[in-house]
Amino acid sequence: MRKISLRILCISFIFIAVYSCPSLSQTTPKDKARQHYRLGQIYYEHGLFDEAKQEFKKALDILGELPPQEVEKQTVKNENIKASTPQPERPSGKEYIIGVGDVIDISVWENPDLNKEVIVRPDGKISFPLINDVRAQGLTITELDDEITLRLKDYIKYPDVSVSLKKIGGSRIIVLGEVGSPGVYSIEDRKTVLEAIALAGGFTRDAVLNSVIVIKGGFAHPEATRVNLASALRKGKLKEDIGLNAQDIVYVPKKFIANLNYFLKQFLEPISRGIYTANEFNNFGE
Repeated sequence: MRKISLRILCISFIFIAVYSCPSLSQTTPKDKARQHYRLGQIYYEHGLFDEAKQEFKKALDILGELPPQEVEKQTVKNENIKASTPQPERPSGKEYIIGVGDVIDISVWENPDLNKEVIVRPDGKISFPLINDVRAQGLTITELDDEITLRLKDYIKYPDVSVSLKKIGGSRIIVLGEVGSPGVYSIEDRKTVLEAIALAGGFTRDAVLNSVIVIKGGFAHPEATRVNLASALRKGKLKEDIGLNAQDIVYVPKKFIANLNYFLKQFLEPISRGIYTANEFNNFGE
């Protein structure tokens, strides 16, 4: 009886949260689809999976009935909304921002004694031969490369420096591909793949939900797994919505990924350089 009461109370709060907006009957089909989707997200967060599935289906059904030009207009509107929405802490969503605990690999061409693997200390700095302490926290991989190169010029005539990310520090994950705001996200507790994608702004219209790739093991021992989130959302197969750990990477493709081994080899290299633009990843999976 107590469980039922709590369930009813939970649903009451859900409806208050969603329907404090304009009534469904007074909105356009696009607004209705958006509200059904939001309601589904709230249901899902409260463990009401059957109800969540119904709301997601309603949203998909409404969007499926819209003419193509209306869908295109909505996409433009969503892009405008996204431009005014606070984004993860990174410059224009293009490069990885170095944080405390990150492990960085630094090499200097023809100077093997300067090839080092360093960790970003709690004070945000790294130690490197010849130039001592260098602030790394808050910089991109490219910016750190430029800073080390500049400071090494006092000791080496033409330093050719290469900097790459070896390990993500702290409780952080990377969510890339066809999501609203790709980037790096801090997680205070265990998240599932769907929850991580929700943090990153949800799926885009080009997302292929049945071929989402989860990379576990970090850069040291990467292992790619394909998960079918279409089954998790539409058929209630929540075992597909696996849990994530710190350093995991989630990639939502725009086409089916056929060869996971090839994908993994090609995918991690730009990530290690701190780059995760759409242009880097659109052609993966062939």
